Amino acid sequence: MKKLLRQFSIALALCWPVMANAQNSLRVGITAMPPSQFNPYANTGLPYTYVWSAVFDGLTFIDEHGQVQPWLATSWKNVDPLTWQFELRRDIVFSDGTPFTANAVVAVTELLTGPAASREIVARMMSFLDSARVINTYTVEIKTKVPTPMLPRFLPQFHIISPTQLKALGLEGFARAPVATGPYVVERIEANKIILRANGKSWRKPTIPKLEFIANPEASTRKLALIAGGLEIALNLGPEETASIESEGGREVFWLDSAVWAYQFVGSKENPFGIAPFKDIRVREALNLAIDRKTIIATLLDGRTIPATQPAPPEAYGFNPELPDIPYDPDKAKRLLADAGYAKGFAFVLESTVGSSPADAAIHQTVAQYLNAVGVKMEIRPISTNQLIRNVVEGGWGGQAFGLFYNHEPTADVLRGLDTQSCLWHHAWYCNVAATEKITAAHREFDQARGLKLRQEVMAAYRNDWAAIFMHQAVRYAGTNSKVSGLKVVNNFILFDQIRIN
Repeated sequence: MKKLLRQFSIALALCWPVMANAQNSLRVGITAMPPSQFNPYANTGLPYTYVWSAVFDGLTFIDEHGQVQPWLATSWKNVDPLTWQFELRRDIVFSDGTPFTANAVVAVTELLTGPAASREIVARMMSFLDSARVINTYTVEIKTKVPTPMLPRFLPQFHIISPTQLKALGLEGFARAPVATGPYVVERIEANKIILRANGKSWRKPTIPKLEFIANPEASTRKLALIAGGLEIALNLGPEETASIESEGGREVFWLDSAVWAYQFVGSKENPFGIAPFKDIRVREALNLAIDRKTIIATLLDGRTIPATQPAPPEAYGFNPELPDIPYDPDKAKRLLADAGYAKGFAFVLESTVGSSPADAAIHQTVAQYLNAVGVKMEIRPISTNQLIRNVVEGGWGGQAFGLFYNHEPTADVLRGLDTQSCLWHHAWYCNVAATEKITAAHREFDQARGLKLRQEVMAAYRNDWAAIFMHQAVRYAGTNSKVSGLKVVNNFILFDQIRIN
């Protein structure tokens, strides 16, 4: 009786229904609904890709080791520097029963290269696309404007949609009534809930008849809903939420993303490091040496990730394994600061979001304490995620540093995170001309060994320049109830067909 009363009180407090689940529905708590609903080309970030992975498939898939695997495309070959041929999976049908053929690939290519494509993030990410044509029913040719040796790495985001539904409704209408090949079909979209049913025609057939996404921005609320029985899975939690889930009868799940958290210096193309202290490489190295990453990871992230040695994690294509760990050496940090003329330290303002990644507020404060121990005062100025995005796109930073991921998803290629964090970005805050020349060369290098070497040289250039304060690989936390098994998240893609309710 006490347990029931506790569940009831939690449900009332959260305004979240706690009802008996007859094991025919999987309820998943997320932070927010995709503003673009089911337009899968509008974003490549979280939590939207979690939702879209229930409905859409790409041509390829990048596994947990960063390797490109067949998906709706079974094989591919490079014909010449601008031409690729893809063989498609046969006997695949869309959720409305129409067959998946090469025509669907052509339709998506035309959409991503069309006059309205510039407003779609995926289209901008694949601005190298030129055209596509049908060779036969299950063979398609894709042309690019420039040599694109890593094309297959981009194609998990080349979400295949029904050309019939797209033609009938347009992209805006399609986003409300999507037809695709994934394990679930959208039944109803509400303000804070999406209800889906199993797609019996999918090549990745799910075992759970219904799937519901329920949005609430508060991680603590999603955790309590999980414990109270209102959810089977709660995504986007932090270690402070998952720490007690097992004692409440649930399970903690975590995974590593292809991203590295770092504190960036606010500079420009003309002035890569902004204010005077940061212009001295000894200062930048000192700030890196002043921080005990292993202790931060052990105490604030439950030991679930690893310290960064460069702007990319080990599974990213182009990671440089020769770069050593960054040691915690406050004494050397003080010597370097003194040699650079800052024996008495200096002060700067860090702008960063709070609540957008696990334990970020506590990490900011701990880093500030480590820096203060060597005489450097870091004032933390919280900003919203929207303000961070505006600053990235438009400039206008209010501080001298900011927190941001080197995010290498969805390609799991070290070059992906450098699209913005190099001279290539129109409002660059870090610009190393020599490294950017190698980035450009690597983008177009078809020789695999040479392309890999160029990427590793870029990683070394960023590390040796101490381009940022490199912290740790991104880690994500979730909770499930005791009956759920098989939750697997790879490169922001949830394999919903593998989830079971026992």
